[in-house]
Amino acid sequence: MNTFKNIGKTAVNIFSKQFYFFASLASIIALITIFTKEKWAVLIALVFFCLMLLVFTCYLLYSIYKILEVRDIDHENKSTFIKYQTDDGNKIIYETYKLIQCKKPLLTEFEYNFKWTGTQMPKVSSDLQKVFNVVDENDRTKYDKAILKLKKPLYYNQNTVIHFKADLNDTDKVSKPYVETRVTEEIDIIHYRIILKHLADDYSKNAILKKAKINSKTSPTFEKECEIAYDQSTKSYEYHLLKPEIGYYYRISWE
Repeated sequence: MNTFKNIGKTAVNIFSKQFYFFASLASIIALITIFTKEKWAVLIALVFFCLMLLVFTCYLLYSIYKILEVRDIDHENKSTFIKYQTDDGNKIIYETYKLIQCKKPLLTEFEYNFKWTGTQMPKVSSDLQKVFNVVDENDRTKYDKAILKLKKPLYYNQNTVIHFKADLNDTDKVSKPYVETRVTEEIDIIHYRIILKHLADDYSKNAILKKAKINSKTSPTFEKECEIAYDQSTKSYEYHLLKPEIGYYYRISWE
């Protein structure tokens, strides 16, 4: 029952403005026909009313088509917050919060792609969704996947926050000292916060933001974009990447 109620709300949100407009015009036409005795005026009003009805029907069918059409994506990313934190350099917590907007009639799960450069598989969890499955591709060139089940269905144009958390074990010191993001669609902002409590008190080296094309036929060549200052008081880096270019890897590296 709740499903039909939410579908109804979505339809009302999409078509209400147009419906109110046509309903107002129809009321005016009705008043004109009531107080007009001329047959030609009534005929013109009737033709105009039928024309408006046709326009509204066409708009309705077009809107339904746009909602139900097959798309390569089932959502849009609006903003992302990424936190990488370690207290000793061995145990690492990687967290992501994503604000997404549904672009399908119904969305019940979210596929989160991640790549860990260490040797031990991360322990994946989420505070906002249920971890349905974790797929290890066993291939360094591919992204692993976490399937996150939404607690309630998301309908067309509705927003929600996705939470992904990975507990990482790097006691063998194999992982690379960087955080990398793959940008495949438009997004307003990616907020990075990298906390490295294990670094020496006198450490002051800047981090480097680099980017490389995703579709490189050979190994991607990263080009330097800027340097990010290190905050000694909090032992962290923080950076806001605004409207990143689509089709690039963005990497913040340190040490």
